[in-house]
Amino acid sequence: MPSANAQAILSLIMNDDKRTAGMMPGWDIELARQKMLFFTTPNDFAIDFADVGIALDSNYESFEPELRQRAFSFMLGIAESLVSPVELDQNLCSQRLHGRAVFASETIGVITGTAVELVQKWDEIDTEASKAVLAQIKLEDTAANKGDNLFAAWARKYQSEQDLDPYANPSNYLACFSALYQRGMYYPDLYFAREQGKTRTQFFNDYGMQAVRCRRMGSLGGTTNPAIAVLGEDDMSGKGNIWGQDASDFILQFPNKWHEVRKIIAAQQVAANEDDDWGAVKFTEWVVVDAMLGLRSVFLLRGLGRVAFQLRPDWHDDEEKLTCAGGQIYEILCKRVKLFDDILLDGADEIYAKVAASRVGKSNNHFKIACTGQAALNTIRSFNAGKSEACPDAVKERMFTNVTLSYEVPQMYAASAATEDGIRDYEKRTGEKVDDGEGGSVVTSMIGRFNDAIRDYRVKAVLSGVKSDIDPATVKKLTDERLTSPEFAAAVRANGIEFEAEIEEDAIDRAGTLCTKRVMMLLENPKDGRAPMHPRILTASKRNFFQNTELLDVPFSTDFGNIQRMYLDVMPLEIDDWRTLAEDMDADGYPVEGSIWDRRRKTLSRIWPDWNRVFDSTDGVAASEYETAIYVAPTLKQFIGMWNDNVARAKVAADQQSASRNK
Repeated sequence: MPSANAQAILSLIMNDDKRTAGMMPGWDIELARQKMLFFTTPNDFAIDFADVGIALDSNYESFEPELRQRAFSFMLGIAESLVSPVELDQNLCSQRLHGRAVFASETIGVITGTAVELVQKWDEIDTEASKAVLAQIKLEDTAANKGDNLFAAWARKYQSEQDLDPYANPSNYLACFSALYQRGMYYPDLYFAREQGKTRTQFFNDYGMQAVRCRRMGSLGGTTNPAIAVLGEDDMSGKGNIWGQDASDFILQFPNKWHEVRKIIAAQQVAANEDDDWGAVKFTEWVVVDAMLGLRSVFLLRGLGRVAFQLRPDWHDDEEKLTCAGGQIYEILCKRVKLFDDILLDGADEIYAKVAASRVGKSNNHFKIACTGQAALNTIRSFNAGKSEACPDAVKERMFTNVTLSYEVPQMYAASAATEDGIRDYEKRTGEKVDDGEGGSVVTSMIGRFNDAIRDYRVKAVLSGVKSDIDPATVKKLTDERLTSPEFAAAVRANGIEFEAEIEEDAIDRAGTLCTKRVMMLLENPKDGRAPMHPRILTASKRNFFQNTELLDVPFSTDFGNIQRMYLDVMPLEIDDWRTLAEDMDADGYPVEGSIWDRRRKTLSRIWPDWNRVFDSTDGVAASEYETAIYVAPTLKQFIGMWNDNVARAKVAADQQSASRNK
């Protein structure tokens, strides 16, 4: 007789668990995988795995096509995770949980071999079922981030080198992608370097659709924003795919799952007579919950695995609206994840219930708040305090924040201080000591967008100085050949302008990096009389892979799909120092005199008049100035535009729903 845990897993695979009704397709299979991998003890795993495998295998030929696909998808995912050292470290090989009673490598090899043999056998029984599952995986790999992601690029690399289609059969698929999860690859090595205390850096994935795949590489968190939510829907429509028309044609063979979600939400919206804003918020909720599920077990077992939910960017300066929305959304998210938790812990050993007890039913999200002024800082403080003066009934417990639209030293310092002040408020009110620096709130250093704004300023200044008719919007780098030609150099000299294209481009590429280095050191060694603060800085919006390796030991590091893909350009990558953050910085957080970082700082001071103000001190920029900064305004405009697009799409879906009802 299978154990209660094994029976619960089988019930999910067989679509017999009524609790999964209304979930997005695939969520129940992912819950089954997580139950098997993360909520089955090493002592029980071999038996439970065998019981589940035998039950599926003995009935596979008699299954309907849909059930075959479900069984195949489950077992393929198990095989993929069993070859990931990171996945094994979360539970089956975790001494944190099980002491010495962990899996031996021989046991892992035998069980992994069994899982692989099953999917190969089932592929021979019904090739169409396995191809359907692999095609769905290829769909998301091809679509995600317009196809500009590590998984799509890795598949193409494998195919070009091996002359084998990685999605043709389970053997090719596992041979291709299991290599990404091994030690010796950057992301798994980063995970284990952190586990061994060599660095503080946690890798976050910046694209929810691939949360599970990134988790296998070492992701311990994730984030979304209005652009990611809406553009993810476009990606699944094949829009702007970097791999060309063939890729778009492939994507269009499948239903867009986010269009289906829009229809579900529209039906609820029309039935409840809700407005289009409600529909847009609900859509964001589905996007975030989809990503939160991928990291739910990491959260329950370790308190990590948070995913950002951005509150409405058009309310960025309205503390009351932000606060009330946050409280309402948090309650909804908690209800959504409580269902996941009930399923994951159903029939599981009591060790898991004990470890997860304080987190069951608690949402593993951050609230992303646009840092445009004092209203944002107040909201950050009240969320972390678990109490709000602006909206007393909305905030019922501590909620976690991810400060976005934050770029320079004073802004990141103020946001970090607001977070810490909120925690101190909570401790004073409750008497409870809080220490959640590794799994709590974060402050994002938006490196690429900061650098983009400085580059844009410099390009316009130089072109204006020589009275050039070059359109500044067409210049993406100062090393553009139009700006390095002999004719342009002569015009620069004639107008008395000091312009060094390569040196300036190099410095601009490191502007956000320098701010990040300095604020990290100031948080740990404040100069304003404050006690040392948790350094909660998260690096994001990168444009180059070196913005990872030059900031190792920053606590959190988010990579979007294209940055992960850029890893292919530098691999194999050997990291000798996992703490490059403080490299060439003195005790006061300034670059060491004469270092390359000092030369970059001086270059930035020369080419941008605001550099010293945003770098030298923690009070050089007031909260009232945030919104109009050259690096804040463009992102705020984009995010509000994407939010409005989300609302417009919700309206279209609701109008279509109303029209169908009135027929």
